Amino acid sequence: MEPLSDDSIMREMAHMSQVIARRSRQAGGATGASFVLAVLASHEEAMAEGFAPRPLSQVELADIVGIRPQSLGTLLARLEADGCIERAAGEQDRRARRVALTDHGRDQAQEARDHQRAFARETLAVLDDAEKRQLAAIVLKLNAALG
Repeated sequence: MEPLSDDSIMREMAHMSQVIARRSRQAGGATGASFVLAVLASHEEAMAEGFAPRPLSQVELADIVGIRPQSLGTLLARLEADGCIERAAGEQDRRARRVALTDHGRDQAQEARDHQRAFARETLAVLDDAEKRQLAAIVLKLNAALG
């Protein structure tokens, strides 16, 4: 097989990203809501282990998720109405809204994680262990280069 040009590699990576996102949604995973719940669950774990001092604010969460705070506010309102999260004023800055998972939200986050893990297993099943290690090394190297 002839080596692909840089442009071709980038097109293939973009296409793969779109296909993964679409199929993941179809498999019951990666929606905006499930991603937010997963981020909150991971942050909760970091707090329990002493790596994070307090619950995330809406602004911090928007930055991590990569969407505008206003768009996140709409999504959080839906998650709050569904009983997945609670929002409260910050202790030092009452204007800062802190976001925390409810028990139902933790259950939903775990369900989304289970879907994502199953999807990852199915997607990567075409690779043997050596290919998975090689892919992981390449992805880590590219992520480091991108900062």
